[in-house]
Amino acid sequence: MNDSVKPIAALGGLAPTAQAVAGEVRSPTPPPGLNFNSRELEVFEYICTALREAGIEHLTAGMPIAMIVHTYCQWLDREAECETKGRTQTSANGWVSPTPWAEDARRLKQELGQWLPKACLTIPSLTRVRKESGAQAGQDDLFGDLVNHGTSSPRSGWPN
Repeated sequence: MNDSVKPIAALGGLAPTAQAVAGEVRSPTPPPGLNFNSRELEVFEYICTALREAGIEHLTAGMPIAMIVHTYCQWLDREAECETKGRTQTSANGWVSPTPWAEDARRLKQELGQWLPKACLTIPSLTRVRKESGAQAGQDDLFGDLVNHGTSSPRSGWPN
């Protein structure tokens, strides 16, 4: 698998996702030096599209998204290897143990479980971000009731 692809900005068909459009969420280009292959670039675009459609700002998340892309693609490779070669191996004395690729698949799945919420790519993390960025977000106005009472007082228009 040695079909390296140029960064998104250099690709005519994919460049619009990285360009600024007024009022819309923008996506980052892949970090330089990664040389994504076509499958990795497709996953990167899929993640960025999902975040844009959800309205989640992610312009500065190029590196974490790249980490997720590499981990996800490696996990897919290990899962395919498990399907073809099996998940366990039996020693000469009958001891059954997981294969190295099955252990890799398990480790990569755990890593994805840690990275995906951090990048707002799970339903609970998306719900939390939307709640925190909504009207209820921010610090409470500790003196809001007092100010409202003072400004609504009949004496508020009288000279001092």
